[in-house]
Amino acid sequence: MAVFDRMTRDLPKHRKSRKLRRTFLRDTSGVAAMEFALVAPMLIAMYLGLAELGMALNAERHTSHSASVAGDLATQSASINAGQAEDVVSAVLHVKQLKPEQQYAMAIQTFERLSDGTVKSEGLLRYKSGSLQPFLVDKSDFDEDILPKGTGIVAATVRYRYQPLGFTGPGAKRSFLPTHLDLEETFLLKPRQSDVLQFGPDGRWTEINCTGTVDNVSCTETSTGTP
Repeated sequence: MAVFDRMTRDLPKHRKSRKLRRTFLRDTSGVAAMEFALVAPMLIAMYLGLAELGMALNAERHTSHSASVAGDLATQSASINAGQAEDVVSAVLHVKQLKPEQQYAMAIQTFERLSDGTVKSEGLLRYKSGSLQPFLVDKSDFDEDILPKGTGIVAATVRYRYQPLGFTGPGAKRSFLPTHLDLEETFLLKPRQSDVLQFGPDGRWTEINCTGTVDNVSCTETSTGTP
Protein backbone atom coordinates (compact mmCIF):
# COMPACT_ATOMS: atom_id res chain seq x y z
CA MET A 1 0.00 0.00 0.00
CA ALA A 2 2.82 2.37 0.86
CA VAL A 3 4.47 1.63 -2.48
CA PHE A 4 1.26 2.38 -4.35
CA ASP A 5 0.80 5.69 -2.50
CA ARG A 6 4.35 6.67 -3.30
CA MET A 7 3.92 5.90 -7.01
CA THR A 8 0.66 7.82 -7.11
CA ARG A 9 2.20 10.79 -5.39
CA ASP A 10 5.12 10.88 -7.79
CA LEU A 11 3.05 10.47 -10.94
CA PRO A 12 2.49 14.17 -11.59
CA LYS A 13 6.23 14.75 -11.42
CA HIS A 14 6.86 12.13 -14.11
CA ARG A 15 4.23 13.68 -16.30
CA LYS A 16 5.72 17.13 -15.75
CA SER A 17 9.17 15.82 -16.65
CA ARG A 18 7.88 14.25 -19.87
CA LYS A 19 6.10 17.47 -20.72
CA LEU A 20 9.26 19.47 -20.20
CA ARG A 21 11.23 17.10 -22.44
CA ARG A 22 8.61 17.35 -25.19
CA THR A 23 8.56 21.13 -24.89
CA PHE A 24 12.36 21.29 -25.06
CA LEU A 25 12.55 19.03 -28.10
CA ARG A 26 9.84 20.95 -29.96
CA ASP A 27 11.18 24.39 -29.07
CA THR A 28 12.92 25.99 -32.13
CA SER A 29 13.76 29.36 -30.59
CA GLY A 30 17.50 30.13 -30.80
CA VAL A 31 18.10 27.95 -33.87
CA ALA A 32 18.94 30.99 -36.00
CA ALA A 33 21.53 32.13 -33.48
CA MET A 34 23.15 28.69 -33.45
CA GLU A 35 23.21 28.54 -37.25
CA PHE A 36 24.76 32.01 -37.39
CA ALA A 37 27.42 31.02 -34.87
CA LEU A 38 28.34 28.05 -37.08
CA VAL A 39 28.27 29.88 -40.43
CA ALA A 40 29.63 33.31 -39.42
CA PRO A 41 33.33 32.28 -39.14
CA MET A 42 33.26 30.82 -42.65
CA LEU A 43 31.53 33.89 -44.09
CA ILE A 44 34.00 36.24 -42.39
CA ALA A 45 36.94 34.17 -43.65
CA MET A 46 35.54 34.26 -47.21
CA TYR A 47 34.99 38.01 -47.02
CA LEU A 48 38.52 38.68 -45.77
CA GLY A 49 39.95 36.34 -48.41
CA LEU A 50 38.10 38.13 -51.21
CA ALA A 51 39.18 41.51 -49.86
CA GLU A 52 42.80 40.32 -49.75
CA LEU A 53 42.55 38.95 -53.27
CA GLY A 54 41.13 42.25 -54.52
CA MET A 55 43.99 44.24 -52.97
CA ALA A 56 46.57 41.84 -54.42
CA LEU A 57 45.07 42.12 -57.91
CA ASN A 58 45.04 45.91 -57.61
CA ALA A 59 48.71 45.88 -56.59
CA GLU A 60 49.53 43.65 -59.56
CA ARG A 61 47.68 45.99 -61.92
CA HIS A 62 49.57 49.04 -60.62
CA THR A 63 52.88 47.15 -60.88
CA SER A 64 52.22 46.15 -64.48
CA HIS A 65 51.10 49.64 -65.42
CA SER A 66 54.19 51.23 -63.86
CA ALA A 67 56.46 48.95 -65.93
CA SER A 68 54.58 49.94 -69.09
CA VAL A 69 54.88 53.64 -68.24
CA ALA A 70 58.62 53.28 -67.51
CA GLY A 71 59.31 51.74 -70.89
CA ASP A 72 56.99 54.12 -72.74
CA LEU A 73 58.58 57.25 -71.28
CA ALA A 74 62.11 55.98 -71.89
CA THR A 75 61.48 55.22 -75.56
CA GLN A 76 60.16 58.74 -76.26
CA SER A 77 63.72 60.12 -76.19
CA ALA A 78 66.79 59.37 -78.28
CA SER A 79 68.98 59.60 -75.16
CA ILE A 80 68.49 59.99 -71.42
CA ASN A 81 70.71 61.76 -68.91
CA ALA A 82 70.43 61.96 -65.13
CA GLY A 83 68.03 64.91 -65.18
CA GLN A 84 65.67 63.21 -67.62
CA ALA A 85 65.92 59.99 -65.62
CA GLU A 86 64.63 61.83 -62.54
CA ASP A 87 61.52 62.89 -64.47
CA VAL A 88 60.94 59.33 -65.73
CA VAL A 89 61.33 57.74 -62.31
CA SER A 90 59.14 60.35 -60.62
CA ALA A 91 56.35 59.78 -63.15
CA VAL A 92 56.56 56.01 -62.68
CA LEU A 93 56.38 56.33 -58.89
CA HIS A 94 53.33 58.56 -59.20
CA VAL A 95 51.63 55.93 -61.35
CA LYS A 96 52.54 53.22 -58.85
CA GLN A 97 51.28 55.43 -55.99
CA LEU A 98 54.30 54.33 -54.01
CA LYS A 99 54.43 55.12 -50.30
CA PRO A 100 57.79 55.84 -48.60
CA GLU A 101 57.69 52.64 -46.52
CA GLN A 102 56.96 50.35 -49.49
CA GLN A 103 59.67 48.41 -51.33
CA TYR A 104 59.88 48.91 -55.10
CA ALA A 105 62.65 48.42 -57.63
CA MET A 106 62.88 49.32 -61.32
CA ALA A 107 65.39 48.88 -64.11
CA ILE A 108 65.42 50.21 -67.67
CA GLN A 109 67.97 48.58 -69.97
CA THR A 110 68.83 49.34 -73.56
CA PHE A 111 70.35 46.81 -76.01
CA GLU A 112 71.56 46.78 -79.59
CA ARG A 113 72.24 43.90 -82.00
CA LEU A 114 75.39 44.62 -83.97
CA SER A 115 75.98 43.68 -87.60
CA ASP A 116 77.88 40.54 -86.58
CA GLY A 117 74.84 39.29 -84.63
CA THR A 118 76.13 39.94 -81.12
CA VAL A 119 73.91 41.76 -78.63
CA LYS A 120 75.46 44.71 -76.82
CA SER A 121 74.19 46.42 -73.69
CA GLU A 122 74.11 50.20 -74.20
CA GLY A 123 73.15 51.38 -70.70
CA LEU A 124 71.18 50.86 -67.51
CA LEU A 125 68.85 52.99 -65.41
CA ARG A 126 68.29 51.58 -61.94
CA TYR A 127 66.00 52.64 -59.07
CA LYS A 128 65.22 50.97 -55.75
CA SER A 129 63.25 51.81 -52.64
CA GLY A 130 64.17 49.78 -49.57
CA SER A 131 66.25 46.63 -49.72
CA LEU A 132 64.48 45.18 -52.76
CA GLN A 133 66.84 44.81 -55.73
CA PRO A 134 65.70 45.22 -59.36
CA PHE A 135 66.01 42.20 -61.60
CA LEU A 136 67.81 42.56 -64.91
CA VAL A 137 67.15 41.09 -68.34
CA ASP A 138 70.02 39.08 -69.81
CA LYS A 139 71.08 40.01 -73.33
CA SER A 140 71.04 36.35 -74.31
CA ASP A 141 67.22 36.40 -73.94
CA PHE A 142 66.80 38.23 -77.28
CA ASP A 143 66.69 36.27 -80.51
CA GLU A 144 66.84 37.89 -83.96
CA ASP A 145 63.06 37.82 -84.32
CA ILE A 146 62.77 40.21 -81.39
CA LEU A 147 66.00 42.12 -81.97
CA PRO A 148 67.14 42.17 -85.62
CA LYS A 149 70.63 43.30 -86.63
CA GLY A 150 71.20 47.03 -86.51
CA THR A 151 68.26 47.73 -84.21
CA GLY A 152 67.79 48.34 -80.51
CA ILE A 153 65.31 47.40 -77.81
CA VAL A 154 64.40 48.71 -74.36
CA ALA A 155 63.55 46.40 -71.47
CA ALA A 156 61.65 47.91 -68.52
CA THR A 157 61.39 45.67 -65.46
CA VAL A 158 59.81 46.38 -62.09
CA ARG A 159 59.57 44.47 -58.83
CA TYR A 160 57.21 45.34 -55.99
CA ARG A 161 57.01 43.68 -52.58
CA TYR A 162 53.35 43.35 -51.63
CA GLN A 163 52.64 42.67 -47.96
CA PRO A 164 49.18 41.16 -47.44
CA LEU A 165 47.12 41.91 -44.37
CA GLY A 166 46.37 39.29 -41.75
CA PHE A 167 48.75 36.57 -42.96
CA THR A 168 50.61 36.53 -39.67
CA GLY A 169 49.78 38.09 -36.33
CA PRO A 170 52.12 39.73 -33.84
CA GLY A 171 54.57 37.18 -32.49
CA ALA A 172 53.45 34.47 -34.92
CA LYS A 173 56.24 32.00 -35.68
CA ARG A 174 54.73 30.49 -38.83
CA SER A 175 51.82 31.00 -41.18
CA PHE A 176 50.08 28.94 -43.83
CA LEU A 177 50.56 31.88 -46.27
CA PRO A 178 53.71 33.89 -47.09
CA THR A 179 54.38 37.16 -45.28
CA HIS A 180 55.02 38.96 -48.60
CA LEU A 181 54.68 38.49 -52.34
CA ASP A 182 57.22 39.84 -54.86
CA LEU A 183 55.31 41.01 -57.93
CA GLU A 184 57.40 41.31 -61.12
CA GLU A 185 56.66 42.65 -64.58
CA THR A 186 58.71 43.12 -67.77
CA PHE A 187 57.93 45.19 -70.88
CA LEU A 188 59.94 45.23 -74.12
CA LEU A 189 59.64 48.24 -76.41
CA LYS A 190 61.35 49.62 -79.50
CA PRO A 191 62.95 53.09 -79.35
CA ARG A 192 60.83 55.69 -81.13
CA GLN A 193 63.25 58.57 -81.72
CA SER A 194 66.31 56.55 -82.76
CA ASP A 195 67.41 53.04 -83.60
CA VAL A 196 69.06 52.64 -80.19
CA LEU A 197 68.28 54.43 -76.92
CA GLN A 198 71.39 55.93 -75.35
CA PHE A 199 72.03 56.66 -71.66
CA GLY A 200 74.50 59.46 -70.95
CA PRO A 201 77.27 60.40 -73.43
CA ASP A 202 76.98 58.83 -76.87
CA GLY A 203 79.31 55.89 -77.40
CA ARG A 204 79.94 55.21 -73.70
CA TRP A 205 78.11 52.66 -71.57
CA THR A 206 76.36 54.57 -68.79
CA GLU A 207 74.65 53.47 -65.60
CA ILE A 208 72.16 55.85 -63.97
CA ASN A 209 71.30 55.14 -60.34
CA CYS A 210 68.26 56.79 -58.79
CA THR A 211 66.94 56.98 -55.23
CA GLY A 212 64.33 58.96 -53.35
CA THR A 213 60.57 59.24 -52.94
CA VAL A 214 57.77 60.21 -55.30
CA ASP A 215 58.34 63.96 -55.05
CA ASN A 216 62.09 63.90 -54.44
CA VAL A 217 63.99 61.68 -56.89
CA SER A 218 67.76 62.05 -57.28
CA CYS A 219 69.80 60.37 -60.02
CA THR A 220 73.52 60.15 -60.71
CA GLU A 221 75.21 58.74 -63.79
CA THR A 222 78.45 56.88 -64.23
CA SER A 223 79.96 56.40 -67.70
CA THR A 224 82.45 53.65 -68.48
CA GLY A 225 83.79 52.05 -71.58
CA THR A 226 82.17 48.68 -70.97
CA PRO A 227 79.12 47.42 -69.00
